[in-house]
Amino acid sequence: MLKVVDVKKTYQMGKTELEVLHGVSLEIKDGEFVCITGPSGSGKSTLMHIIGCLDRPTLGKLFLDDKEIGRLDDRTLAEIRNKKIGFVFQQFNLLPRATALHNVELPLIYGGASPKERVKRANLALEKVELSDRIHHRPSELSGGERQRVAIARALVNNPSFILADEPTGNLDTKTGDIILKLFQKLNKEGHAIVMVTHERYVTEYSGRTIHLKDGLIEEKNES
Repeated sequence: MLKVVDVKKTYQMGKTELEVLHGVSLEIKDGEFVCITGPSGSGKSTLMHIIGCLDRPTLGKLFLDDKEIGRLDDRTLAEIRNKKIGFVFQQFNLLPRATALHNVELPLIYGGASPKERVKRANLALEKVELSDRIHHRPSELSGGERQRVAIARALVNNPSFILADEPTGNLDTKTGDIILKLFQKLNKEGHAIVMVTHERYVTEYSGRTIHLKDGLIEEKNES
């Protein structure tokens, strides 16, 4: 489903070139729950941006559903992000004045769905994360865990190929984080592929496989 082949990423820092990824290869299959972990500066965020089509590799190839996508133009990559990838971020990234329902509708608005279809699918996504009773609440009226569940519903609403979660428990207390991680496990059992980036080792206990990065290279690939 998702394949990274010998990917290198170099950034230009003034007159200096900084290579952050030194030839990373990995494959994530349909229905997997994979954690990518490693210390600060290991290349996790860079790899996440490439996997999520937010950045392009300097060298190497990126495949999604057997199609090479690493060199596509910005407009096509934006379409892939909207239709194929569901994003969940540490900071939730919700519109503060919009209701939970409208926040979840956003990817469908960008995708051109009709108002009736948007409401129907957003309601179903919020039902999946057990927030049907909070659909008209704004983020300021929700707890941190509820905000993250709204963000997960938004990631689900387009039925993407996989969900990419970047430190999804980073702003939550341990108890609430555990609830969110169990929700990801539930969604995975229902068939959703999940790629989670984290620096917290305990989070990897919830996944099926762990990929550990160090200094821009894969150091370990473990079954959890």
